[in-house]
Amino acid sequence: MNNIRNFAIIAHVDHGKSTLADRVLELTHTVEMGRHEEQMLDRNPISRERGITIKLAPVRMMYQLTGLRVNELKENAQPINPLTEITKNNIVLNLIDTPGHVDFSYEVDRTLSCVEGVILLVDATQGIQAQTIANAYKALEKNLVIIPVVNKIDMPAADVDGTKKQIKDFLGIAEEEIFEVSAKTGQGVEKLLQAVIAKIAAPKDFVETNSLESPTPASPLTALIFDSYYDSHRGVIAFVRVFGGDMRTKTKVKLASTGKSFEVNEVGYFSPDLTPSQVLESGQIGYVVTNLKDIHEVAVGDTISSPKNATPPLPGYKKIHPMVFASVFPTDTADYLNLKKALEKLYLNDSALEFKSIYSKALGAGFRVGFLGLLHADVVRERLEREFGLSLVLTPPQVEYEIRNEKFFEPYVKIMIIVPDRFVGEVMQLTLNYRATFITMDNKNKTILNYEMPLSELMSDYFDNLKSVTSGFASLDWEFSRFIEVDADKLTILLNGDPVEEFSEIVDRERAYVKAQNITSRLSELIPRQQYEVKIQGQYKGKIIASTRIAPFRKDVLIKSGKVIGAGDFGRKRKLLEKQKEGKKRMKMIGKVEIPKEAFMKLFKK
Repeated sequence: MNNIRNFAIIAHVDHGKSTLADRVLELTHTVEMGRHEEQMLDRNPISRERGITIKLAPVRMMYQLTGLRVNELKENAQPINPLTEITKNNIVLNLIDTPGHVDFSYEVDRTLSCVEGVILLVDATQGIQAQTIANAYKALEKNLVIIPVVNKIDMPAADVDGTKKQIKDFLGIAEEEIFEVSAKTGQGVEKLLQAVIAKIAAPKDFVETNSLESPTPASPLTALIFDSYYDSHRGVIAFVRVFGGDMRTKTKVKLASTGKSFEVNEVGYFSPDLTPSQVLESGQIGYVVTNLKDIHEVAVGDTISSPKNATPPLPGYKKIHPMVFASVFPTDTADYLNLKKALEKLYLNDSALEFKSIYSKALGAGFRVGFLGLLHADVVRERLEREFGLSLVLTPPQVEYEIRNEKFFEPYVKIMIIVPDRFVGEVMQLTLNYRATFITMDNKNKTILNYEMPLSELMSDYFDNLKSVTSGFASLDWEFSRFIEVDADKLTILLNGDPVEEFSEIVDRERAYVKAQNITSRLSELIPRQQYEVKIQGQYKGKIIASTRIAPFRKDVLIKSGKVIGAGDFGRKRKLLEKQKEGKKRMKMIGKVEIPKEAFMKLFKK
């Protein structure tokens, strides 16, 4: 184990994690320079197009040290620890490239439980951002070695000194401890890699002896699952870090959270493709072929152990629940079964996805789908449309309230905003308009603002407005906080007295009037005129709080063949108009308001 280094790269979105991983892969000759795609560990095409890592990616590399390098590293590693001293020239480097987006923060948290150190990457053109700090806090909580790095030093807009000062103030370290690299050109990357070997400790076995004279007992198998995916031929393949004992093919193991047992079909490591090996030993990172058919049985954060092992599971496991929900309908009702099959396929590979069948009078059969956040929802939508050729209508994402004893409890989140000092006043005013409660403010190079806010407010247009008032300079990170009792009820939208569930949602009393006005006025623009009057109303707590109407088409029954009927007979005119009015009433009673799907798409676009 002395020759193993387990580490991850953490950063804000688009600060260069995957590009840095490319250079490390080339330095270790895992891949040959110029013979691989850029951002090689990002194999998802949506990841590549958007420039963000959606799925974490582990890789095992071998790095050969020269005798000179070994001596240099021994001198620089202060103090020298016999457990981490480099005794051979071949070092095994297990790198995990992590997602940067807040939707996948639990995956990052579990990844950090699998490593002994991290590279904290900061873009020299943007400085410290919200997810930089959030991920750094996670690493500090786990007592990991943090190697701070300023990236993109070759860019014309790079402020290397300013970024180093931000890192220095944040971590409380000397400026000399901060590395400078260009992940694009490779400048400074080898020096950084040597620092990883020198500064990050080798892994320790889960069971340690208390006495130097007594031998270390054999460790029971203990392995942490930090990711998984489904293979149609081999079942669920789990990504693991072994903390004690070892795992071999054909051995029986069990999962701590469910008690589910299975026989290991294969073990191996990532090179970066799956490479089988005879055994995964303590301290190593690799994969396990489980042959289980349900990815939801192999949960991220769960512990794999021996069936008879009484050792408690590794800490930190929690069941992931969707945070936002949206209804998804095919624009062509004949595509319902295709949508169902597509969701089932995604469900096999996405343990955070939830869905159930629903029916809408306006849109037909569809599904209520749960997501981790807005990015997760957008990625799933794009995959459904691109990979399965579906055309979809999505309702606006909503949060789920808890209802206890007829009282509503709303999910709240803690948000952290990092903003240049000159925008602090505008940001504070904006945030208070979204029912947020101020917690703390920290002012160094940039101001860090902490608030507690309803998740429903965060899911509205808050982030867009935050970017607007700060000219794009603000960054934001959030995490679920708690459920708080609120004065809320269901806002129901009525069309000629009939409720339309697609537009109805639970709303806080403070927001009900504005939301009702907004939806009713937008619908009056989008729903085409009918042969009869259409009333659009917003009902809240039994009262109509917003109302508008769409006037009917009107045929002038007093004119026939271009001539006015009974020009001088007012009674006859009134009789004809009353007859028309009665006809429209009957039409309204039996008629159905037609809402074209284009109206839903336009209303839900934002």
